[in-house]
Amino acid sequence: MQKLLPKLENFFSNKIVQFAGILGLFLGYIADAISNKEVYLAFAFVIIILLVIALFSEIKTYDIYHTKTIHIPVVIRVDDNTDTHYVLETLLSKIEQTYELPHYKENLLKYRGINLEEFIFEYNGDLFDFKRLLSFAQIINYKINQTEKALKTNVLFHVAYYRRPSVAFMLGVIFRTEGVMLYQNDDGGRTFQNVANVTSRAYKERTQELQKYTLHEEFEDDECNEELLFIINSASHNVDPKVKSLKEYKNRVTMTLNPQKVGDKIVTGTVPPKDEWTEYSHEIYTKLHDYRLHYKKIIIAHAMPEALAFLLGMAMENYWNIEITQYHNNDNITLYNMQNIKFYF
Repeated sequence: MQKLLPKLENFFSNKIVQFAGILGLFLGYIADAISNKEVYLAFAFVIIILLVIALFSEIKTYDIYHTKTIHIPVVIRVDDNTDTHYVLETLLSKIEQTYELPHYKENLLKYRGINLEEFIFEYNGDLFDFKRLLSFAQIINYKINQTEKALKTNVLFHVAYYRRPSVAFMLGVIFRTEGVMLYQNDDGGRTFQNVANVTSRAYKERTQELQKYTLHEEFEDDECNEELLFIINSASHNVDPKVKSLKEYKNRVTMTLNPQKVGDKIVTGTVPPKDEWTEYSHEIYTKLHDYRLHYKKIIIAHAMPEALAFLLGMAMENYWNIEITQYHNNDNITLYNMQNIKFYF
C-alpha cells in the first residue's frame, strides 16, 4: 500500500487527469441541463478516454524514471563567482535536449524524490585549509554514494566543476567509477561544453606512444629516486619552473601540449573542446604511472583545464604518493598529497 500511494499521487497530479477532472465538472453541468442519457454517455466516454491516455502516459514516464539511466547534474564551485544555479539550469537544458526529457527537474523530484538543488556544492574557504577542503569533498562523496544506493539503477553524473584544477584532482577520486560526463567551463565563465563521457574504466588505460604531448626530461641526479617534479603544461600559459619552490628539484619532467589540428585549423595552447579528452589524460596518466615506479614521491605542478585534472584524479585515485601544488603569490605551494584523501568520517 505504501508503494501504491505515491503512484496514485503521481497519477492524480498528472495534467491530463487534472484537465479531465475540470472538464468532467463542466460537462456534468451541461449534461444535467440537457438531461439526455446519450449525452451523459458521450461525455463519460470522453473523460474515460482522457483517463486512459493519462494512465499510459504515467506508465511510460514511470518506466523512464525507474528502468532507464538517471541523469544527475552536479555543479561544484571552488573559489569562483559564477552563479551555480545558472550552471545547473544550463546542464538541465542540455540533458533535456539530448535525451528528450522535458520537465526533467520536476519529474525527477516527482517520480524519484531527487531534488537537484541538493547537487550544488560551493566552497569559498581557504584553499590551503586541507581539513576543511577535505570535509567539502567528503560531503560530495557522501551525497553521490547515497544517491547511487537509493536509485538502484544506472546513474550518469553530469559534472560541471570550476575553477581550481588543483582541487579537481581530489574531486576526481570521488567519481572514480564509470558513469560520468564532464563539462569544461570556457574562459567567458558562463558556457560549459561536454568534453568527456566516461562510461567504462577505459580512462585508466595506458598508451604506447605520445601524440598529444611532448615529453622533456631533466635528470641532474640519476641516482636520486626520492622526488620527481612532474610539470604539466596544457593551457595557454606554462608553469614557471624557476619559481622558488620548484627550482630546487634536481630531477624533473615536463609534458607540454602539442599544437592540435581541429578541422582545417591548428589550435595551440589549449585542449580543443570537441576533441577526446580521455586521450590527453591517457598520455599523462601513463607517464605518471611509469615514473611513480622509480620515484618515492612525485610533485605535480600544472597549468591545465579543470576537466582534464578531474579525469586524472579519477585515474590516479588516492593510492600514489603524489603531491598537488597550487600557484600562489608567484610560487607553487603544496596543497595536499593524494594519499591523504580519505572519504570516511
